[in-house]
Formats: sequence, C-alpha cells, structure tokens
Amino acid sequence: MKLSYVLQRIVLTIFIFAVVMTLNFFIPRLGVEDPAERYYPPQGNMSDVEYNIIKQYTREQYDLNGSTWEQYVKYVAKLMKGDLGNSFKSGSPKVSDLIAERIPWTLVLSVSTMLVGLIFGLLFGAFAAWKRGRWPDLLLLNASTFTTALPSFFIALILTLVLGFELEWFPAYTDSNMVATFDWSWDAIANVAYNAALPVMSTAFGSIVGYAQTTRNSVISVSNEDFILTARSKGLSNSKVLYKHTLRNALLPIVTSFGMSVSGLIGGSTVIEKIFNWNGMGTLFLEANNTNDYPLMMGIMLFMSAFALVANLVTDLCYSLLDPRVTVGGERR
Repeated sequence: MKLSYVLQRIVLTIFIFAVVMTLNFFIPRLGVEDPAERYYPPQGNMSDVEYNIIKQYTREQYDLNGSTWEQYVKYVAKLMKGDLGNSFKSGSPKVSDLIAERIPWTLVLSVSTMLVGLIFGLLFGAFAAWKRGRWPDLLLLNASTFTTALPSFFIALILTLVLGFELEWFPAYTDSNMVATFDWSWDAIANVAYNAALPVMSTAFGSIVGYAQTTRNSVISVSNEDFILTARSKGLSNSKVLYKHTLRNALLPIVTSFGMSVSGLIGGSTVIEKIFNWNGMGTLFLEANNTNDYPLMMGIMLFMSAFALVANLVTDLCYSLLDPRVTVGGERR
C-alpha cells in the first residue's frame, strides 16, 4: 500500500467531514430566523422588553448573535479547539460531557451485538457453505428471509412480550438506577449484562444472519479456486480446508461488512434504546430533538458522522492491506 493512497484517503475523509460539518450547521437553521426563540418561547406573563433581554442573553451565551455566517465562523473556530458548545439543558453542561456520559452505554449494546454477530455468523456461515444445499444452508436462507421481513424493533417487541412480561426471564425495561449506581463491581457488571440481554438479543439475531449470509457466499465463491483444490488433493481434512484455507481467503467481503457495522456503532441502536429505555446516545439525541436543543443535536450528529468517517477510512486501508489488487481511479495501490 503506497503512502500516496493513504494520504488520498485521509484528504478525502477530511473533505467529506468539512461538508458534513457545514451541513450540520446550516440544516437545523433552515426556516428559523432566531434559534433562541425555540429555547425561550414567549411567556404570557413576560413583557416584550424582558423577553428581548432574555433572548439577547441567550444569543450571547450560545454564540447565536450576529449573522448566520458569523455564527458559522465561530462554530468552526470552536470545533478546531475541540469545543462542541454547551447544551440548552439546565446548567448549560458541555455537549462533549453529555456525549461522554452516554457513549459507554451505547457501546455496551452495539459492541456486544457486533461481536456476537461476527463470531457466530462466521462459524455458521462457513458451516452452511460446507453443507451447501442441506439443512444448515436452507436454515440460513430462511432466516435471511425472516430477518428481512421482520425489523429488529419488531423482534424486540416480541422478545419483550415473551421473555420480559410473560416468562419474566429478563427485565422488559432497563433499570433506571443502573447508570447512576454503576461502580465496576462484579454485581454492577452482572446487572448491566442482565439488563442488556434483551436489547442485544433483539439486534444480534439479524447481525448473525447478515454475517453468516456474507460468509456463506464468500466461502462458496472461494471454494472453487485452484489453491483450494490443491489443498484437498493433499488429503487435508474438510474442516482444515474450510477454516484454515477457504475462510481465511474469503475475508474481504466480511471485512467490508464489519467496517460498515463499526461505522454504525454509535447511532445504529436508537430505536432499540428507546424501546428498552436504555440511556445511550440514541435516547440522548431524541431528548435533544424533543427539546429543540440545537447545540446538543449538532454535537451528536457531528460526533456520529466523524466516527463513521474514521471507521470507513480504517476499513478502506485494511481492505487494501488484505488485497493488494485494490485499485483507485484505475491505478493499482
């Protein structure tokens, strides 16, 4: 992999981030002359003078005074210092602090789902390819149809009804004291795992099927290559040929799928978090949207976009390392 290719991908990522940052600033302001009016709506017992004083104070506090372009310049200058601004919440907490509080809880769900899906998806996908046309393969194809027809939030509702309310094996809603009382003790960790069981199961099923389907198709396409036929002719066992040679060389589509999953780690579980009342980034964004908290909405969207862009950049670079045949613009990198 040439240094020029790495630099090209980094420059392109920075350019895309600049575009996203600009859209992130201007889109929430479409059709809104004064964002401060949404933060401080007119009160019946407030005079016009008092209302204008409050709005002016709010504009100065949150850099909403001046023209839109002047606000944009201030916004970019603060971002270059790593400052996402202050939320409209009581006490005006920093947006970065609010995001930092919620990220670990979103990662508990998303990383758990991704790891479960990747491990079981790889194993079962390779097994289904090995048993092509038999019951494992047919089971995977039917499961793929099932997950396409039923989204994860519908599966979550079914699991909540059956395992949460009927059988009471797991809590249907997250313990409201879990976040505040977490102290890294074994009891606290076990409580988090217990509360995360249903949310993870709701999304892991689709993740397992998705990885398994990708693995199956990739393994089948590689299994007819000459080096696989050579390995078989040497008398190697089927399992050794499958997991040591075939699966190893079928990883490229799986790496792409994994990279896409990583890019959606932060914002991909909003609906699931809402169903189970899980205090993650998704519920934080919904709270900001419901209260018209401009700085918080913009900070969350920008953070999610930056995370996705970095994940895609790393995936591209890993892909080119795994396959030197990757080309960009007709040139081999």
